[in-house]
Amino acid sequence: MRKLILSLCITLLTAMSTNAWCATNVASPQSRVVVIDPGHGGSSRPGAVVNGIMEKDLNLAVSLEVKRLLQTKMPNLEVHLTRESDKQLHQSKESDNLTRPRLANSKEADLFVAIHANALDNKDVAGAEVIVLSLDGATQGHTQKRTTARDNEDYTHIDNIDKNSLAYIEAISMLMNNDPINRTFGEIVGAKFRSIGRKFRGVKIYPEKVWTVLYPLRGPGVIIEMGFMTNAAELKYMASSTGQHQMAEAIAEAIVEYMKRLDQMTVSDDTTSNSSETESKAAESEALAQGYTIQVMASATHLECSTSRFGSLADKIEEFEGKGNYKYKYCYGRYATLSEARTALSLVQSSFKDAYVVQFVGNTLK
Repeated sequence: MRKLILSLCITLLTAMSTNAWCATNVASPQSRVVVIDPGHGGSSRPGAVVNGIMEKDLNLAVSLEVKRLLQTKMPNLEVHLTRESDKQLHQSKESDNLTRPRLANSKEADLFVAIHANALDNKDVAGAEVIVLSLDGATQGHTQKRTTARDNEDYTHIDNIDKNSLAYIEAISMLMNNDPINRTFGEIVGAKFRSIGRKFRGVKIYPEKVWTVLYPLRGPGVIIEMGFMTNAAELKYMASSTGQHQMAEAIAEAIVEYMKRLDQMTVSDDTTSNSSETESKAAESEALAQGYTIQVMASATHLECSTSRFGSLADKIEEFEGKGNYKYKYCYGRYATLSEARTALSLVQSSFKDAYVVQFVGNTLK
C-alpha cells in the first residue's frame, strides 16, 4: 500500500509541477533565465587543488566569461551567477551547496548550470563530462556506464535519503519532467566541446550518489565537469586564458542553442493558437489521420500512459495497435511528414534511446 500511495503522490506532483513550470516559463520567450553556478569558493571550499591551482578559481573564471559572452550573444537572456567572487555562500558546506539551486528556484530559471573541474588518482584520465541527477537506478531505468566520482561533500548517498519524505517524492517528480531536457542539454554541451577539439566523455549518472546542487532543483539543471585537473595537459589548458575562453564559448553557445529551442517550441505553440479553431481542427483531422509517429515501447498487455512510466512525454503518448505478441505499441506524437517525425526523434531518444519512427493509419501501425 505504501508503494501505491508513493506512486500516486509522484504522479500527482508531476502533473502539478509540469503545469506550473510551463505556465511561468515556456509562455514567455523574452524572459528566459539561466543561473550559472561556479562550484566551490571561499577559503574552506577550494575544490580540487593540483600544483597550487585551485578548482574554485577555474570555475569562477570560466563562469564569469560565460556570463559576459551570454550578455553579448543573447541580450534578452537574464543571467545570474551564484557567486561572482571568491566566497563561500554559507558557513556550512551542505547549506552552501543548497543555496545554489535555491537561487535558481527563486528566479524560476529555465536552466541551472554548475561549472566544475574533475580530479582522479589516475592521471591519464581526461575529458569533459556532464553529470545529470539520478535518484536511483530503478526510478530511471537507465543503463549508462558511470565513472568514478571523488568522495566529498558535494553529494549524499542514496541510502541516506528518506524515500517516504515529501522532499524525495517532489525530487522524483521534478526529475521525471527534467531528465529528458537535462540529457538533451548535456549532449548539446558535448557537441560544443568537441567542436573546439576537446574530448567529451558523455552525459553521466551516478545511481548511488545524489548531488546536492541538483537535488532541490525545480527546473532543468546539470553539472559540467570541464576536464581533469589531475591530467597535466588538461590542467595547463584549463588554467590558460585561451582554454578558459574556449570552454566558456562552448558552454555559452550550448546555452544559446538550448534557449533558442525553447523559444522555437513557444513560437510554434503561439502560431497554432493564433489560427482559427475551425481551421486548426480541420487541418489536424486531415493531416493526422495517417502519417508518422515515434514508437517508444511495446507490450503484450495494456499499459497506462502515465507520467510514472513515460515521464514528461506522457501527455503525447498514444496506444496504437500493431502485430506480433507485443501488439500494444506506445508512440509519441503524430506527424504529417517523415521530416517532422525525425526532428522530434532526438528529443524522444534522450529518454528512450531505442525509439524509432514508424508509419500509422488511424490507430494502427503499418
